[in-house]
Amino acid sequence: MINLHLGCGNLKLDNFINVDIMSDVADMKLDINDLSVFNNNTVDQIYICHVLEHIQRSQILNLFLEWNRVLKKDSILRIAVPDFEKVVKIYQQNKNIPEIIGLVNGGQRNKYDIHFVIFDFKILKELLNICGFKNVEKYDPFEFLGDKDDYSKCHLPHMDFENGELMSLNVICKKDKDINIDNIELSENLKKYFKIDDI
Repeated sequence: MINLHLGCGNLKLDNFINVDIMSDVADMKLDINDLSVFNNNTVDQIYICHVLEHIQRSQILNLFLEWNRVLKKDSILRIAVPDFEKVVKIYQQNKNIPEIIGLVNGGQRNKYDIHFVIFDFKILKELLNICGFKNVEKYDPFEFLGDKDDYSKCHLPHMDFENGELMSLNVICKKDKDINIDNIELSENLKKYFKIDDI
């Protein structure tokens, strides 16, 4: 069984191949944009937490298609990203930019720690569906990770799991069919999102 934890950072998950270009705990030092070391339809699960927003808009579509390529049919893709809908909600409540700037722009501690894109459930679901994934729904990060911790559990106020707002959009889906750059059909909405004139 091949389970990939892409962009693992300092969190090493059991029963996963932990992949990161910079992390010292990674099992594989690899640029997650290129999974060519894995054959088509060989991966059972992919988990990627608060990494997708660090990918440039022009590369997102190819990354989703790469996940589609390596995953087996009906295998699991689990994605966590900052929830832009929640960011807007918290900003409207508190009008406090420092509270939400990291979720919007990243920590900017190094050249990889910058956010290039934003997501809400609607756009992420549309993108996943068009890239050959089905049964897109939210999942509980506490149930998935147990006592391990990553940004999928991010709350504001910080660590207020009981009364705070979950700021991470945590989505699970399954691969439905093979889609590649030659047979994908982007909606006008996604063409605007990616700034693509035609595909």
